[in-house]
Amino acid sequence: MDRSEVDHKYKWQLDLIFPDWESWEKAFAQLEADLPELSARQGTLDQSGRVLLETIEAVHTSQRLLEKTFVFAGMKSDEDTRIGENTGRKGRIGSLAVGFSEAVSWFESELLAMEPERLTELMAEEPGLSIYDHFIHNIQRAREHTLPAEQEALLAGAGLMARGASQVFNAFDNADLELGQIEDEDGNLVTLTKGRYYKFQKGTNRKVRQESYESFLGAYGKMKNTLAANMDANIKNHVFFARTRRYEGTLEASLHPDGVPPKVFHSLIETVSENTKTLHRYTALKKRVLKLDELHEYDLSVPMFPEGEFTFEYDEACEVVLKAFAPLGADYVREVEKGINGGWIDVHETAGKRSGGYSNGVYDTQPYILLNWAHQLGDTFTFAHELGHSMHSWLAVKNQPFVYGSYPIFTAEVASTFNELLLMDHLLKSSDDRARKLFLLDHHLAQINNTVFRQTMFAEFEYRIHRLGEVGETLTADALGELYQEILVKYWGPKAVFNPDLSPLTWSRIPHFFYNYYVYQYATAYSAAVALSRKVLAGDENDREQYLDILRSGCSRYPVETVGLGGVDMASSGPMQDVVALFDSLMDQVEGLLD
Repeated sequence: MDRSEVDHKYKWQLDLIFPDWESWEKAFAQLEADLPELSARQGTLDQSGRVLLETIEAVHTSQRLLEKTFVFAGMKSDEDTRIGENTGRKGRIGSLAVGFSEAVSWFESELLAMEPERLTELMAEEPGLSIYDHFIHNIQRAREHTLPAEQEALLAGAGLMARGASQVFNAFDNADLELGQIEDEDGNLVTLTKGRYYKFQKGTNRKVRQESYESFLGAYGKMKNTLAANMDANIKNHVFFARTRRYEGTLEASLHPDGVPPKVFHSLIETVSENTKTLHRYTALKKRVLKLDELHEYDLSVPMFPEGEFTFEYDEACEVVLKAFAPLGADYVREVEKGINGGWIDVHETAGKRSGGYSNGVYDTQPYILLNWAHQLGDTFTFAHELGHSMHSWLAVKNQPFVYGSYPIFTAEVASTFNELLLMDHLLKSSDDRARKLFLLDHHLAQINNTVFRQTMFAEFEYRIHRLGEVGETLTADALGELYQEILVKYWGPKAVFNPDLSPLTWSRIPHFFYNYYVYQYATAYSAAVALSRKVLAGDENDREQYLDILRSGCSRYPVETVGLGGVDMASSGPMQDVVALFDSLMDQVEGLLD
């Protein structure tokens, strides 16, 4: 379908950002003119409180304009990636963004070089700086981990080399990897791709699942020693930077930018480790439902009740999510409805349109959502998920100044997952069809398994290999495989059978292990969303307002403090215990419907 064939109401309204490219070009020219002035401010911060305030405001004024021009060009390009002019403009603003970063790169270093006493004097003499207390404190936290200027320059130069291991894996995984050929469900010989692999792993043909699994992991296995050496280099890189910047360890170095206490990470691992019997119950249930003598790793992704699958058309989905979001109050629902009717959402797949889905927008725009509606139930959950991000942005912008109008990934995924949980709760409560309910329960169980337990398993593996690197161990393919196999058995339990030659290779195919302690946030966000949604669904208006306060806070607090506004302590076992309880209750419901 061509974009011109789509009804206007199903397209986002980007002209609310810039009415035309001519206006965009004027903004671009203004930004170019601003950069020399921003650079010229270097060396002036300690002159007076007024100068410091004016510099912060000048940087943020240009940053706001940059964000508008950047997001407009990006989304216009995503409408039709075949239009070369739009791709060119996207590249131009990307280059200008680099220029902006260079023009203001001195700011934080100069602030950190200032004596704390002098900074306190400047803050006291200029009342207008009070709004930036948290902003400046967040920069100041890096003081003890910041080196002299010459050494910082060396580390900045080393940053290009530091990306080497990740770039090597990316090139291998996306360009050079050959997965071989297998017979598909219809007996046709096909070249295995990642997309086909994930499709086959969820299919009902067990022979195809097994063969695709063996071919897929076998391809990585052929390169296991090279991949292990690359992983070892990746971990040594993290250890080097953590030690150079005087952090206690790699975990502390990774969590520091968001101000997340290490106890949050450790509590997650410990609580899940104490509740692996719940996971073992899940694998036993799957083995029973699928009627298998042995439950192999290639059986773990198969839906238990595919016959109950259903879907919604987009207009139906709009009605469904509005009803599902009712526990968040009339104002929240009203704003979502305005967004649906007010040009937030680009719904349908069209020729040249970017695939997938996302929520976008910046402080000076409304939120925007890209969808590619494929008439699957997952589309409705994606819709709810992205609306969670968009409403988070909307409420943050409406309640915070620019400096605090965004939010980190730690809290971002809380808002999106929360809305998915509301949708699931609504669909389960409103369905009296047994097959549909079983399908939903299975969908919910699989989501928790993949988002919480599997990501926690990855996080534990990641932590343990970093610990080995910190004590000087060299990571070999055999050592990595033995550790991964140990963790696999721990999590999935005695009812799952793992191939001793292939299962230990799974570590070699996970790109997230190059992201440096990223995956734990999927699990913490989900556990926070579960804890908060259970409170809101209980119907207490105070709990609802506390949750909305989290969304309104933007980044005006550190993320763990922000989630704490809802009465949830992320450093405790409580949120993950709520997930375990929910997981058990879902299995209770499945077993009740089966009996």
